[in-house]
Amino acid sequence: MVVEGDRTLLAARQGDVQTLKVQLAAKALTGDVKDMMGASPVHHAARAGKLNCLRFLVEEAGLSGNCVANNGASPAHDAAATGNLACLQWLLTQGGCQARGEDSSGATVLHLASRFSHHEVTDWLLKSGEVDPGTSTDTGALPVHYAAAKGDLPSLRLLLGHSPNVVNSQTKNGATPLYLACQEGQLEVVQYLVKDCGADPSIRANDGMTPLHAAAQMGHNTVIVWLISFTEIGLTDRDSDGATAMHFAASRGHAKVLSWLLLHGGDIVMDTWGGTPLHDAAENG
Repeated sequence: MVVEGDRTLLAARQGDVQTLKVQLAAKALTGDVKDMMGASPVHHAARAGKLNCLRFLVEEAGLSGNCVANNGASPAHDAAATGNLACLQWLLTQGGCQARGEDSSGATVLHLASRFSHHEVTDWLLKSGEVDPGTSTDTGALPVHYAAAKGDLPSLRLLLGHSPNVVNSQTKNGATPLYLACQEGQLEVVQYLVKDCGADPSIRANDGMTPLHAAAQMGHNTVIVWLISFTEIGLTDRDSDGATAMHFAASRGHAKVLSWLLLHGGDIVMDTWGGTPLHDAAENG
């Protein structure tokens, strides 16, 4: 059965309807055929973008179009994650999948399209009116958080054009889309969020870190220069432990960032525990 099952999954991925017809006639093509992750032939066809095969499996072989794998993902989730729009459209309109359906981490098809930068999919989903860009995953992430972190400007424009009110949404640990863009060094996205969308640079994560702290910790010099030059964020801002951008840059050994901060008025001050950026640098080699 394992060999037969593997052959079925391979045929589904390759869009080999002929082989699947033979297996159906031999009663080998059933809902029991799954891979180790619990994904069915329908999942495999959706991932590979094989629409004819997908339709055959559901309409003629009678497999479920909305069965879920071990991680709670439906074939629609797989189609969205791989950017296969035609398969996704069919699964949502004919295959019994729900646009608002969540996998076991709380992700919808819109989260996955945003996470993997498939703007055509994001665009179609938003226009369909069946998705809610304000739905969050278990970690409190919205599609806009994924797009900002990835530096995916086209998706971000679509999402914020549709729902401008989510621009300052925070995840469960307090990160805004701007915070994540700063952390990942996505300068173009940082500029777009602040200048065009009115993102608030003063919103802190739960540990008191500002977007500037996040950029300093990761050594993103261009983002730091832009934030200091064009926003109200200050070099003296401290997190919940009293640490400044200088502490964060020092703790990760970002010498270029440190020298820029020192040149532009960064002070060597103590945090709540009496540590200076020098201590952080020494502690972290």
